[in-house]
Amino acid sequence: MNDSHSGMAARSARRRAELVCAAYELVISRGYRAIGVDDIVSRAGVSHGTFYNYFGNKRDILDAVIDHCFDVIRERLIGVDTIPSTFDEFRDRHARVIDRCYDLVEGEPGLVNFLLLEAASIDDRVIERVLNNAQIDGEAAAQEVGLGIEQGYLDARLDVRIAGEVLLSVLTSALLAAVHSETVGLTRERVRTQLTDFLSAALGAEQ
Repeated sequence: MNDSHSGMAARSARRRAELVCAAYELVISRGYRAIGVDDIVSRAGVSHGTFYNYFGNKRDILDAVIDHCFDVIRERLIGVDTIPSTFDEFRDRHARVIDRCYDLVEGEPGLVNFLLLEAASIDDRVIERVLNNAQIDGEAAAQEVGLGIEQGYLDARLDVRIAGEVLLSVLTSALLAAVHSETVGLTRERVRTQLTDFLSAALGAEQ
């Protein structure tokens, strides 16, 4: 019985994930306002009834799409990376993250454009969802700062939460720079150098 329930739960979770992925692909390619439930079920290859087993309407699935957007960004920008033990490793880690921001914009411009340009204009619930995800990332960044302080390569006077927000602001700046790189000349090399120099000045321990 337990195996049967586990199998049903796994299938249900998989079907829900398929719906979310279908909605995500449509949102980043066509925009939220340009799609409907018909488009989502067609992309996922399921019936309307299946959709409504999991979500009440198009707006309901958007919350899950926002979460999925952040999951994709975390995977693409952070991924599996070594934990730094020196400031040089810390700086190199974030240089790689900045490069990945450019790779993300080049590879999935619709994702970045949706989050930075369209999402906030939909309604206040989207803003709340984005802020909730940003809080999760802020806590992870604060933990990274705390580890750096413990190991002695980040300034011991730092407030870990504020410094964590600084790390997130660097990521956001890199994404925005990548979006506008062709129009204002913000090349990845220039932005990488400027932002990693900023991290050195703002967070690094005195040598």
